[in-house]
Amino acid sequence: MRLLSGLHAHIVLFMGLGKIGDTILLLPESAGGHYATKKILERLGYNVLEMIPDNINYCVDIDKTKEIIYKYEPQLIFVDRSEGIYYEDFSMLLSNISYDCGTIFDASQYLTNILEKDFKSPFSMGFDIIMSTLHKNFPGPQKALVCSKDDNIYWERIMDAVSSYVSNLHAENIFMAGEILKFQYILKTYSRQMLNNSIHLEKKMLEEGIPVVERTFDRIATHHIWIKPDDKEQAYCFYKKAERCGILFNYRKLPYELGYGIRMGTSAATLQGLNEQNLPELAKLISEIYYQTELSNNLQKKAQDYIKSLTPLNR
Repeated sequence: MRLLSGLHAHIVLFMGLGKIGDTILLLPESAGGHYATKKILERLGYNVLEMIPDNINYCVDIDKTKEIIYKYEPQLIFVDRSEGIYYEDFSMLLSNISYDCGTIFDASQYLTNILEKDFKSPFSMGFDIIMSTLHKNFPGPQKALVCSKDDNIYWERIMDAVSSYVSNLHAENIFMAGEILKFQYILKTYSRQMLNNSIHLEKKMLEEGIPVVERTFDRIATHHIWIKPDDKEQAYCFYKKAERCGILFNYRKLPYELGYGIRMGTSAATLQGLNEQNLPELAKLISEIYYQTELSNNLQKKAQDYIKSLTPLNR
């Protein structure tokens, strides 16, 4: 946990895990990977190959991606999931690899759900290394962690890299992260409620006429919700109007060729007090913001009053 953030962890890890000229298979931005990861890896001298997205089902095309593994035999495989409305199981992708290959999973968006066993552990899928930030899905400090399922060669390389490229332990933040783990009952509630909020808020927003990218719930849904307005300008205007009301989204280019839109997450909102009883009101507010061309002072006050009415989860 000496690392300061997700991108800092990426830089340090991959300075140690491989060498210039090595090949790495990466989850691309077009399939929900982080936009900066490929640039970092190429700058470090890696030959970057990309997994093949399944744009119909919003996931990785496992069969086509396995063909890349068989053909090029990358030294490393990295899943850095930044976007996703489903939690994918990569077990089949990592099965039957007949040569030595290091596998790394970035759990930043799903750490609490993995710790509380609501999502399958990447170790159970076959990954060697899990890394994560502690300030996104987990209610912790601005830090990153790295862990291994056993004392393997990739862990040894990471430890060598951390010793060389990171100079400060930041002991206070490490202590804070450990303290949070003591509140197991809150973390369990947080994980379940975060995912439940995502499912019910999506349904309520659909009822309110918001153009949500609708999920099927026979698959494992994440805490993320995607909204796809008609065009880029409409998406940006919606984002700015919501911001003025104190409701924060992410405006960005969505994966799977969906174009520009909005990503909502229920992790922070759940900590603030979002629950099944008060989320219908939030869905109505979002609908009013979406369809109101010019924000009224009344709507802004209505949104601010709603936010103030929430009771934080840990209370």
